[in-house]
Amino acid sequence: MSKWRKSKYSKAITAMALTASTVVVVAPIASEASSFKDVHRTHPFYDDIKNLNDRGIINGFQDGTFKPEQNLTRGQAAKIIASVLELDTLNVSNPNNFKDIPTTHQYFGAIAALKQEGIIDGYEDGTFRQGDYIERNHVAKILANAFHLKASNINSLPFTDVRADYKEAIAALYENNVTTGKTATLFDGSSNVTRGQMAAFITRSEAVGHPIFQPSQSVTFKVEEYAASEITINGKTYYFDDSVKSIFTTENKTALTGAEITATIKNGVITKVNNVVLNKAGSAEKEVVFKTNATLDSITINADAVIVKNVSITGNAIISSNVKAKVAFDGATITGDIIAEAIDGAKASLENKNASHTTPVLTIKNSQTGKVHVKRNNISIMSNSVIPEIIITATISAINIEGAVKKVTIESTAKLKMTGNVNFERLLLSTAVELALNVGGVVNYLSVLNADARITIGSGLLINTLSIPAGSTVTKIMTNYAAVASQIKAVIGGSSPSTGVPNNGGGNVAPDPVIPPEKVNEFNVKNAEELKQALKQAKAGDLIKLMAPVTIDITLTDLVMFDLNGYTLNGNVTITDPTAKGRYTFMPAGSTGTISGDLIIDAPNVNISLDGLTVEGHTVIE
Repeated sequence: MSKWRKSKYSKAITAMALTASTVVVVAPIASEASSFKDVHRTHPFYDDIKNLNDRGIINGFQDGTFKPEQNLTRGQAAKIIASVLELDTLNVSNPNNFKDIPTTHQYFGAIAALKQEGIIDGYEDGTFRQGDYIERNHVAKILANAFHLKASNINSLPFTDVRADYKEAIAALYENNVTTGKTATLFDGSSNVTRGQMAAFITRSEAVGHPIFQPSQSVTFKVEEYAASEITINGKTYYFDDSVKSIFTTENKTALTGAEITATIKNGVITKVNNVVLNKAGSAEKEVVFKTNATLDSITINADAVIVKNVSITGNAIISSNVKAKVAFDGATITGDIIAEAIDGAKASLENKNASHTTPVLTIKNSQTGKVHVKRNNISIMSNSVIPEIIITATISAINIEGAVKKVTIESTAKLKMTGNVNFERLLLSTAVELALNVGGVVNYLSVLNADARITIGSGLLINTLSIPAGSTVTKIMTNYAAVASQIKAVIGGSSPSTGVPNNGGGNVAPDPVIPPEKVNEFNVKNAEELKQALKQAKAGDLIKLMAPVTIDITLTDLVMFDLNGYTLNGNVTITDPTAKGRYTFMPAGSTGTISGDLIIDAPNVNISLDGLTVEGHTVIE
């Protein structure tokens, strides 16, 4: 952090321009003298040198001289400017790993601190070249960055030799009387800067500028109007950092009308837009588009018919109850979650009564998102991207889903009707919901955790694996099972779980003899190697018990029992015995555990119970 102080001293008169695109500045000098025998009162830079020397920023040499005409190196310049700005040069990170500036270098701290604040850069080859003399071009750019100097008209320069990449910085110094050039028409940006000249440039910059290192502050405001590079908030003008300019574009002016924004401001510059609340609604015929490649902490869509494009959001995207018809994310990256908020109170009751007339559509196109929390009744979710998880909360009675989802969790306690065309990896029912699953498509794994849940499915849905609670039956859980049995590849759990051809009698098919008839040997294992050895020795009727989490892929060719003992087997498990017949319990009664990968079962003539087992991957019945 900096506690930068402006100079109390008068400023010198001659002029030069400095600018830095790839530099760092540091002053070498080592003398205790407060006055120098080669800097007399008549010296043009006397006041500037005395100013910095009195403040302990620069020193002279042991012979009592300052050598104001000696050229300054980039490393020395970095140290001087870091000292002027009172930057923390100890608690710094390695600045882009300049390969010629190790952390042990005497100027490392100053260079790193300036780099962290965005004031300097290195060269394209990854070097900083601290020993090279610093040029006027470089100093100009450094000072413009450090003291936030701006020009009202960069085309008003009288110099004919200014490079385009330094023009803005040189114009800022010229307009603020920090430099007048080498001659009336030449800036001479490639010439070196002396120690005396640097002192003058710094004190002049301090007099007219303000350092970029003032503490950041957060401000919340409502957008009224803005220009290409600035916005006025409560009568004060703030500039846009390059990182936020794609937000405040001409194309976004409609979308930002009345928007509420929380931003970070540093030294008069909006360096980050944290949160945006969009309040401008579009229409059925023409949506309002908010397009930016900036990164936000969060966004709230508080108006209807809005499309959010290309944005990156590190937190949540909230869809308020004011969205009545449609909202869309296109090309967005949302690290947090999408939350479709409910309508409260009387409005919610009215909406529920008129559900068929209020179906807001959430479109997710070419986007990456976190979980989608559905708190809004009768919403339609349409996505061409795979959604990690949709969570349907307690009061939802109707939802439409079009697309692929890794996991759908139903927490609703209402009578829920789901429509659409889906591809679900896992559908989890944790409540006593009455679910009408009138969707087309595929559910790879339908897991019912509550024995009081009731399900009906439509004719267009295929279920690879249906897991039901212990003690229940498939006909009790799925009330139209007799009509849709051919759409379910496997039923596991319940009073008589099965794999292979679906049961026609609700999971109560009489099995062949139990496999294994009784436990013979027990193998306690605590690592992958012990598990490998146990698998070589164990036969049908034996028990393998985990004493710790184990990471390994295993294949069971003999139907041994596994007691995961509450631990996780990190890997895939394959159970294969095409010739065995009967009923097989994978884990003993009361045992619990998790398989983090896939469970692949190739035992068509065996009814397999997986009670107590959680499979985080796919359960595949071959």
